[in-house]
Amino acid sequence: MPVRRVVPLLALAVSTTAWAQSKKYPPEPVDKDQELADRSKLWDNATNPSSEPYADLISDAKEAISGRTDDLYRFAIDKLDQAIALLPDEIEGYALRGAAYMELQQWPKCSADLQIALARATSEDPNDRRGAIEQRRKLGLCQARSGKLADAERTLSEAAATGSGTGEILMRLGEVRIAMGKLDEAISALTAALDAGDSSSLGLTRWLLAAAYDRARRPAAAREAARDAARVETRFESLRSPRLPLLGVGEIEYMLGLAWEANEPARAEYALVYFRKFLRLAPDSPWRKRAEDHLRELKTTVLPEAIERRPGGVAAVDLDVARAIVRKQMPAMRACLAKVPNQAIEVKITKSGPRSPAPKPPARPDPFTRSRYRPPPPPAPPPDGIAVVSSSELPLEATRAEIDAAARCIDPIASKLAMPAVKEKDAWYQISFLVVAP
Repeated sequence: MPVRRVVPLLALAVSTTAWAQSKKYPPEPVDKDQELADRSKLWDNATNPSSEPYADLISDAKEAISGRTDDLYRFAIDKLDQAIALLPDEIEGYALRGAAYMELQQWPKCSADLQIALARATSEDPNDRRGAIEQRRKLGLCQARSGKLADAERTLSEAAATGSGTGEILMRLGEVRIAMGKLDEAISALTAALDAGDSSSLGLTRWLLAAAYDRARRPAAAREAARDAARVETRFESLRSPRLPLLGVGEIEYMLGLAWEANEPARAEYALVYFRKFLRLAPDSPWRKRAEDHLRELKTTVLPEAIERRPGGVAAVDLDVARAIVRKQMPAMRACLAKVPNQAIEVKITKSGPRSPAPKPPARPDPFTRSRYRPPPPPAPPPDGIAVVSSSELPLEATRAEIDAAARCIDPIASKLAMPAVKEKDAWYQISFLVVAP
């Protein structure tokens, strides 16, 4: 009998201990949201076996896109092709593929995918208002660069009308309207973009505004806008390295022509070259006549308009006198560039004054003199001479042999220029000017 009673008592003791432990350490609460998500996933997989591989492909594509290289964008597109083939009615695959095509600048494909994604979005999530505007911005950019200007104007206008449009959206709307010839509407959009204060696009907005004013035959406003742009971007960065290609062939060259024409001091030489390049690149542009007007005005300019004083020299030089001396020989020097009309040659002239004699050491140094310091002689100025080089402002569009031939032609003419003499001892100056084809 005693043996039989031990087992129930032992079981009772164990259950009592377990109950006490469960009271002391209550079980972890169930995550209802996770439980619902797991059930939903199980249901989706049961009703649509493609949902899980689709999600895996989307995940792989997102990871590839985050790498931001062309090869990874192409890898992402391959994954998204497979995902869209599995579930062609899902929006996310099209949106991601459109974004990848945009990075690769495949504008028609980008436009088509983003249009599908936007059209199939039945309603916008009020918590993702910014995301919806961003989708429209991307779509508008792709539409414009694939030649669908009216569609791009409508898309960007809708994005701007939300009241949350950034300065870039308004700037791109203005750019589209310039391409469409709607100059007054472009000026309104670009002015609103400046008021929005989007610092990332202020430079390009002002350059576009200068182009719109110029083409609307408002030269004073165009010059003011270009000078404002140059104060924001002293090296014209958004024109030299735009984040996206501008609308219209030759637009960068046209705006660089405006930039150098309005520069302080003006560089008519660079403006001449850039407007010539615009006409060569875009012979059928609607703005051809306006560019020809600029060239006619520039050809009446007596060159050089300005001679630049190079840093370093301390000697005084009358730049007006120097400019007059150069102008007499400028026609002969410009003729040297007849075969390289898209280049500019820079001529640097160095002129120095008389040298002070070197201090003589004492005949018999005093061995008891503690200080052995001797004042150093004045620094030697650079040697007088002429340097004739291709300007670094312009990309090379001629052979090195052609440019060297032009430089050799200019050198003897520039060497004979009787520049003002330097009278101060140990002083020198260096000046430079540009030469372009007539």
